[in-house]
Formats: sequence, structure tokens, C-alpha cells
Amino acid sequence: MKIYLNEQDIANAVCLFVADLERINPESVQMEFQYEEGEEIFCAVNARGQHFLYNEQRISDAIGFLLEAEHNFLTNTMEVEIGFEEQDGIIAFVTFD
Repeated sequence: MKIYLNEQDIANAVCLFVADLERINPESVQMEFQYEEGEEIFCAVNARGQHFLYNEQRISDAIGFLLEAEHNFLTNTMEVEIGFEEQDGIIAFVTFD
């Protein structure tokens, strides 16, 4: 099975993940993607006045958290590929064994 996540889906995953870690409402989390061509994708996160920089691995962890918490997927069989497309922005494909 393969799942496509658009930029908004990924942003929601990061906000839910950070909110769970910080024990705050997801609406209290601010984040912004950062990408330069040929470089790794990052997102800058602000929660409770603290600033975090999430790399692709941490974004993948957030996607796994979302899929497990919201949709009961088993994340130990998942592989996440994060990328950038000109029209869609940050995207992710999640495959399961």
C-alpha cells in the first residue's frame, strides 16, 4: 500500500506530533518548511516559546505518529519518502510492507 501526503497533511502531522510531545493544543504550534534545491527538507517549529528545527527523519517520525494515532497504522512496517515538487510543495509517499 502507498499513501500520498501533501504539504498540509505533513504540516498537520508535525503540529500534532509537537503538540503531543509538549502537551499543548496543536493550534499552539507554529511551523514553516524550509527547503533549498538539492538540500534536505527541514521545518522550523515554534511551541511554548521554544524553537526547534526538524530534519527529514523527525518529519518522518511525525508522519508515523499521525498515521498511528489517527488511523491505527503500524509504523514499524512503514517507509517514508519526503520530497519537493514545484506545483505541490513538500510531499511525502508512505509505503507499507
